[in-house]
Amino acid sequence: MMKTRIAVILFFAAVPIFAQDDVSRLSAILLDSQNSKVTISADAWRVTANEANALANRIVKNSGGKKAAKDLQMHVKEMRKAALSGDVAGAQSHASEAMPFAYQLAR
Repeated sequence: MMKTRIAVILFFAAVPIFAQDDVSRLSAILLDSQNSKVTISADAWRVTANEANALANRIVKNSGGKKAAKDLQMHVKEMRKAALSGDVAGAQSHASEAMPFAYQLAR
C-alpha cells in the first residue's frame, strides 16, 4: 500500500516536468522551422509538422485550459496545414507566430 502511495505521488509530481519538456521540444521545433537558410524536404516538413502538432495537442491537454496553450495549438495547426500544402513561407510564418506562446508557457 505504501509503494502505491509513493508511486501516485511521484506520478503527479512528474506530470509538470513532462509538460515542460513538451514545451521545450516544441520550442526547438518551431525555432528550427523558422530557419530560411536551409532547404527542408517536403517529407521532413510533414514529419516535423506532425510532431509539432502532437506536442501542441499534449500541451493543451496538460495545461489546464491556459489561453496561451490554445493559441499555441492554433498556430501549430496552421503551421502544419501550410507545411502539408507545400507553403514553406506560411509554415515558417506560423512557427514564428507560435513562439511567443511557447515562451509564455515555458515560464
